Amino acid sequence: MKMGDKLEKEVFELICYMLISAKNLDRETKMYGPFRLVDAASKLIEILEKNGICDEFLSQVRTIIESNKNKLIEGKEEFLSFLDDLTLKMVLRLKESGLTKEVK
Repeated sequence: MKMGDKLEKEVFELICYMLISAKNLDRETKMYGPFRLVDAASKLIEILEKNGICDEFLSQVRTIIESNKNKLIEGKEEFLSFLDDLTLKMVLRLKESGLTKEVK
């Protein structure tokens, strides 16, 4: 794979980050897994922003992530509360967008 395409390079680097994070999870504190997933989501949104393929909602999500991802330092409960709020925001947006199928 040639790394000439900026988007391709950024995505490749993100995949490397995710895979290395996965490899290291067996040696790290349990809560590093959720932290690394949130960090990867932020990095993906940043890639989308840099390449002009991101909407305002996702940019706001990235801002929220960057402002709150270090709550893990404050404590597990603070970080999990942040994740609860963020996932609720995402689910509400998904419902609003009409991209979900109703479960019957």
